[in-house]
Amino acid sequence: MKKLSRAVIKIFLALCLSVSLPAASIGDSNVPEMQDGKISLTLRDVSIAEVMEMLSRAGHVNILLSDSVEGKVSVNLYDMGIDQAIRSIATSAGYAVERRNGNYFIVDRSDAGKSEPGGPTQVRTYKVQYSDAEVVAGIIKNHLSTYGQVATMPERRLLIVEDTPYFHGRIKSLLAKLDREPKQIMIEARILEVGLKDSESFGLDWAAIFESGDAQIGTQGLSSPGSPGLFFDLIKPDVTLVLDALRKRDRLRTLSTPKLLALEGQEAETIIGDRLGYNVTTTIDSVTTTSTEFLESGVILRVKPSVDEQNRIFLEIHPEVSTGSVSQDGVPNQSTTEVTTSMLVESGQTVFIGGLIKRTSEQIRDGVPVLGDLPVLGALFSNRSLSSVNTELVVLITPYIVDNDKVRLDGGKVERVNQVAAELEEQPRDIAENLDKLDYFEDILVTDVEDL
Repeated sequence: MKKLSRAVIKIFLALCLSVSLPAASIGDSNVPEMQDGKISLTLRDVSIAEVMEMLSRAGHVNILLSDSVEGKVSVNLYDMGIDQAIRSIATSAGYAVERRNGNYFIVDRSDAGKSEPGGPTQVRTYKVQYSDAEVVAGIIKNHLSTYGQVATMPERRLLIVEDTPYFHGRIKSLLAKLDREPKQIMIEARILEVGLKDSESFGLDWAAIFESGDAQIGTQGLSSPGSPGLFFDLIKPDVTLVLDALRKRDRLRTLSTPKLLALEGQEAETIIGDRLGYNVTTTIDSVTTTSTEFLESGVILRVKPSVDEQNRIFLEIHPEVSTGSVSQDGVPNQSTTEVTTSMLVESGQTVFIGGLIKRTSEQIRDGVPVLGDLPVLGALFSNRSLSSVNTELVVLITPYIVDNDKVRLDGGKVERVNQVAAELEEQPRDIAENLDKLDYFEDILVTDVEDL
């Protein structure tokens, strides 16, 4: 009997040992600790559900898994935020993460967006009318959902966006702010040339004129050799009087009065001068090609306007005065005076730029009348000398903000005028045809009268 009892006990113990015990649930001892909001975790072939449970307990966040989420993952994280850890693990396993009301939802990619506001993802196109499509796409990319994406067609200025209707609404609102119709600025410029005397070789002292307004124009001119140089300021009535006085003394002449229409953020340019051509030879793999390039010299004015919220105009101004030449060997040479500055002005205010000195050489021929013009012998009765001529360029820039609505209205008027003009052009043809008919009937009447 004792032997039987011992046998029964052995069999019972063997059965107990042969049965697999269920895996222990994750306890607090298995939950990794967060340090400074970061988590470090190393796991091998662990159920994604268990990993998400660990992250949920460690970060004290709610993580919900759909029925289709399954499988095992291997994880090796180091100092990663809980949000990034959840998204990284779910993405590596082929799932999408949705965040709603502070909770994380792990779903299959095919189901992504179905529970988002507005329903599943949709593909829509957006036309970028005024801005750079690539730049706008880069901004919009940061405002899409976790599974939204954007592509561009720069040549057609199109954005192709895939996202939920809710985010499409946000994109449309954002695009309306980014892709606004740019303002147009009319830039009126006056480029003047002031003749300088020998004592004014460094230019006029515009700073003194602007500060005191009592500069005298006499035999000594307006020179103050102690403070020459480039000068920028807003125009004042005293300066206008000085310019008028210089004009009356034939020391001031107008070189050009260009008017430029520029979009805000776009550069406008006017060039008054010469384009000197020279040949450039290039040799590549024993193949020599010759092309012609041009050296621009003279007065070059570049203006880049922009408009702030108070409708003030910010001007980036770059005036340049240069002289150029091409040697007999075809080598271009250029001497340039240029400066770049910025000013903030109201619409209609005039910016004054002075101090741009231009030095040129002129050949002067003096001689005895008639005798000096004789061939060969004329050289004995004439003299040639080289004289240096100094001039100062003054640039006046007046920007105006153009009312786009008024331009569109005026455009409608122009269209109507063109229509009326076309109708008037047709009237002479109609009159000519009627005259031809009258001549025809007149001939018939004359014939009938003669027959009578």
